[in-house]
Amino acid sequence: MPTTVSHSADTHARFLDRARRFTASETWDLDRRFPLVLDRASGAEVWDAAGRRYVDFTSCSGAAPLGAGHGPVTDRVVAELTRGGGILPGPLSTLRVDLAERLAALFPVAERSVFFRTGSCATTAAVRLARVHTGADTVLTSGYHGWHDWHLQDRAPMGLPGRDPGSIDFRYDLDLLDELAAAHGPVAAVIVTPEVNFFPEEYARALQAAVRRHGALLIVDEVMTGFRYATGGYHTAAGLSPDLITLSKGLANGTALSAVSGRAEVMNACERTYLGNTYQREVTPFAAALATLDALADGTALTRMREVGVRLIRGLGDVFARHSTAAWAFAHPTMFDVLFADSELGHAFFQQMWGRGFLMQYGGRFMPSAATTDEDVDAAVATADTALTAALEETGVRERRDGAVLPAATRFAEERFVATPGAVEKWFGGVEPR
Repeated sequence: MPTTVSHSADTHARFLDRARRFTASETWDLDRRFPLVLDRASGAEVWDAAGRRYVDFTSCSGAAPLGAGHGPVTDRVVAELTRGGGILPGPLSTLRVDLAERLAALFPVAERSVFFRTGSCATTAAVRLARVHTGADTVLTSGYHGWHDWHLQDRAPMGLPGRDPGSIDFRYDLDLLDELAAAHGPVAAVIVTPEVNFFPEEYARALQAAVRRHGALLIVDEVMTGFRYATGGYHTAAGLSPDLITLSKGLANGTALSAVSGRAEVMNACERTYLGNTYQREVTPFAAALATLDALADGTALTRMREVGVRLIRGLGDVFARHSTAAWAFAHPTMFDVLFADSELGHAFFQQMWGRGFLMQYGGRFMPSAATTDEDVDAAVATADTALTAALEETGVRERRDGAVLPAATRFAEERFVATPGAVEKWFGGVEPR
């Protein structure tokens, strides 16, 4: 259960009222998320405005794989802020050069890099570079790439009319990709976010072959996977040779920083467009990134994230089995999904979990940090039993059975990242940890 440290629950209620009045979105900040005003975090622990403690199984939405406030990173940031003042009058700094060189060593495709502050900015810049380099306008896309106008396919009702007619979602369906390329070519680029729990590496290689057949550039959106899937990123593990990659979550362990990296020939399109931004001059994010790369270098943190994920997947799976509930935790331990045959039960279950002190969200990616302890995992699994019992009572779900995972996976994928049923049916890799 959350533990009260100092403030009263009334304090939190007042903060929530103020948030609703001045800043919070009911849809994006509160609806079926954590209706919490958070105050501080350390490692995998976080406290709300009332002083109640929670365990974060999202790594701050993937941004902090080492855990919030990782000592060597914060120490490096403070030292650099004291030494260098935090920001410079010009966009080139010694630390920016150091970081670009480090990325080139870590990701062989990263011959050159440019930097931004958010993943949305990085994917938008990558698409512009592809268009400028090729002279073509059509961009085929699948997966989430941020909130900018060129990309709102997975939230189509939220997009502006005529936002970017040259950007078309192929919905992870390679047959549809071929049809769209034939109808709307030439294609500047195909940009895809790897959905690692639904589409295996073999899918990615088949995608790359299709992209090359159509003479397009391949952009792999590694904002989520770059520092969490494997050393060298998803594209290295899958044997891909993309033209561009985008990086952000985990690059600077919670400090705002993103990058577009890739082949020098494509990156040189920077000379024919404008990608400048004031905060290229801020040097503390580069310091945070260098310290983060140091901490990730020996693979220990990634191994720990994998260990935690395996324990959570197996523990939650045991709970679902004991309750004969059609639900599955799967498949890549460092960034796994949880799927319920009955989505309302899934939402209710995770609301019960955060109400008991564990930050999880149905439909959100589970990304444990290296700071997560075995005690955190054991407590979460123990709590899941009572949370599921409460959720079953709350929703009135009576049908407890071993449901078929493929129909549930197909519905989930269509709702979360608009994959076609055919793509999931053809490529879905199952729920065994991998």
